[in-house]
Amino acid sequence: MAAKVQRLSLNEAIALVNDGDQVFTGGWTVVRRPMGLVYEIVRQKKKNLHLCANPGGPEVDLLIGAGCATVGEINYIGHEVFGHPYNFRRAVEKTQTPGYRHDDWTVQTGALRIMAGAMGLPFLPTLSLKGSDISLPGMDSLQDLRLQDPKLPRKKLAVIKDPFWEGQEVVLVPALRPDVCLLHVQEVGDKGTVRIQGGCFLDYYGAIASKLVIVSAEHIVPENQLRDNPERNSIPGLKVDIIVELPYGAHPTALFGYYDNDPWWFRDYLAASKHQETFVDWLSKWVLQPGNHEGYIEKLGTERLHALQADPVKGYNPHIRRRLDKLEEVGGR
Repeated sequence: MAAKVQRLSLNEAIALVNDGDQVFTGGWTVVRRPMGLVYEIVRQKKKNLHLCANPGGPEVDLLIGAGCATVGEINYIGHEVFGHPYNFRRAVEKTQTPGYRHDDWTVQTGALRIMAGAMGLPFLPTLSLKGSDISLPGMDSLQDLRLQDPKLPRKKLAVIKDPFWEGQEVVLVPALRPDVCLLHVQEVGDKGTVRIQGGCFLDYYGAIASKLVIVSAEHIVPENQLRDNPERNSIPGLKVDIIVELPYGAHPTALFGYYDNDPWWFRDYLAASKHQETFVDWLSKWVLQPGNHEGYIEKLGTERLHALQADPVKGYNPHIRRRLDKLEEVGGR
């Protein structure tokens, strides 16, 4: 529980993330991912991170490709309509990313795990894995690490007989208790209250379950402003430790009411990430060479950012083409 929220710079906030930390990233696939925070993790060369997201998107693929992650406990990882996560694929299909180990889950059981952590429970029951290959002993890809790594439960899951009613077996999935939760949101109060527009996904549970919560936001606003319409608030300030003002901090993913997905980014990223050599070049050009978030935004350019602006009524941009082979050129190349 946060005693008092701190307002820090991006660099200062990510300096609090330690090598080897278990990191939960908020948002959903290509929506409201904490990309600005993740870019800074890459710039600061954090290592041996243990990733948990439900589900994962470009932030997970980026951290795997950059060599920042060694373990992932995640379900789906991808860019939805935009394409495949090639860094992740190389890591698990061809073992070309040294040291990365991935354990597969489902969206439902991944959610139960972070909810268990938020509720202070060691596990939660489910029927959803019965009959699934994920529940088979041979599908535990982290089995050899479980007695060595204190961040991993001793077993992937357990099966018990229902103690209250006759008959069926119940699967128990272990809690997730991340060291760090990274979120990007539309507004956060100067005392830490979070207001999310659109889907909250599992951000609330991720924040409650985690030891350190870092929230970047388009705007840091006076706390009094969030006392109006309190039903629109999403996470209490007492669970937030660090706040960072970071305009376009979710780019290239969408932020409801502010900007849409950047299809030009996804086109270029997917082309580059097909091969490790070209991905390294892309990483240097777009993450390392700009030096900081301001340099990254400047490189994108005002024309490109303007093209992404959300319709104030719809909350997204209805004019953006989602087919990457039909894009017209725009600035920021």
